[in-house]
Amino acid sequence: MKKRYKIFFVILLPLIILYVATMLLTRDSTFDKEVLEPLDIEHIKEIEIIRASDEKTINISDAARIDQIMQHLNDQPLRKVRFSNPDFEEAYWLTLRINDERSIGMRLDDAKHLYVFLYEENYMKDYKLLDDIDLTFFEDLF
Repeated sequence: MKKRYKIFFVILLPLIILYVATMLLTRDSTFDKEVLEPLDIEHIKEIEIIRASDEKTINISDAARIDQIMQHLNDQPLRKVRFSNPDFEEAYWLTLRINDERSIGMRLDDAKHLYVFLYEENYMKDYKLLDDIDLTFFEDLF
């Protein structure tokens, strides 16, 4: 009888560990919770956007345009991932500035991945986008 419990335990323990690890590594969230919640969005004074294909840079300081960009990313579902594929055809780097200081840097790759760099914490987060973002919105800014 004890042998049966040991076998059951040996089979069950790895399954529980696998389940917990999977739940911790594949957290689903939203852009609001991961990026905007720590910030006060009204304090964003400027967004710098760089297009990767030609390294063209634009700076947006108009409050209405900043709000429009943030609304485009608003409620975007994300999944935290590790070691995603860095290959991309087009990418956009966005730098959010609050009070003339870089606060958050983001790289949006092919509407599939979002990398978020928190300058104050010197920490990078990697997310898979669960819904595609319309990249023509960012292209039209140029």
